[in-house]
Amino acid sequence: MGTTTLDQVLEIEEMPKQAIKIPALRHAKRGGGPAATAAVACAVLDRPAELWSRMGADPESEFLRERLHHHGVGLAGTLFEDGADTVTAVVIVDRKGERFIVGYGHGSLPCSAAHLPLGDVKKAGAILADVSWFEGAAAALDAARAANVASVLDAEGIEPDKLFDLARRSSLPVFSEDGFALMSGGAEPDAASCQALAERLGGTIGVTLGSEGSIWWTDGRLAHVPALRVTVQDTTGAGDVFHGALAAALADRRPLLQAARFASAAASLKCELGNGWDGMPGRDAVEQAMARLG
Repeated sequence: MGTTTLDQVLEIEEMPKQAIKIPALRHAKRGGGPAATAAVACAVLDRPAELWSRMGADPESEFLRERLHHHGVGLAGTLFEDGADTVTAVVIVDRKGERFIVGYGHGSLPCSAAHLPLGDVKKAGAILADVSWFEGAAAALDAARAANVASVLDAEGIEPDKLFDLARRSSLPVFSEDGFALMSGGAEPDAASCQALAERLGGTIGVTLGSEGSIWWTDGRLAHVPALRVTVQDTTGAGDVFHGALAAALADRRPLLQAARFASAAASLKCELGNGWDGMPGRDAVEQAMARLG
């Protein structure tokens, strides 16, 4: 549930330290967006995935529709709106794999969640929502709670009140460091601050820490799950793959920390492989990589 984008990816030698004109080493047109990338990750991990999203009825969405179908992602819950712009982004990636992203187009998309087939939620193994479309995320998370289906929130930085609202609707909010800071008054994610936020939300929480892996407040304690040490080609979409793989593992009925290890291995391999949606790691590779987490 959430955003699908058309990414124009430009690879450069290194991030500039001032406003200058530099040549790109390579260019690629790719699919992106948190929810769409997570759905592709699930499909490549052999978990059938449906994407509930919004796009314009435009050439950009035609490209994205073809790529999503190619990777086996269903689109029965995706709206293609006449007169709206599909979200587009320019992604600048340097040789170290770090990236800078500028996105455009959310404002023209309809807010209503009326087109969503919410009755299908009861058939799902898990629901994943990003925060970009509040009305859609709230509807899907409420439907998941009513159907007793696990629901993961990709809890990045938006308005604090809205972020807290979506987090309390989900069974497993997983915060970025920025999202956690918004919810905890700027506190670092340690045992005390994670416990405090988990108690406010009434359940388990996770916090992703990039190359340092992730931490989880669960069963009254703080647990750390490391990331794999890999040669990074591109970090774009790694967090989205993490959330998608986490949802896939929960749909497999894996215990939380085992699911987090599966997600960590998948995201780390994605950084190593690069190449957008075409660089998603498969299930066998992720299972083998889990053993390297120690």
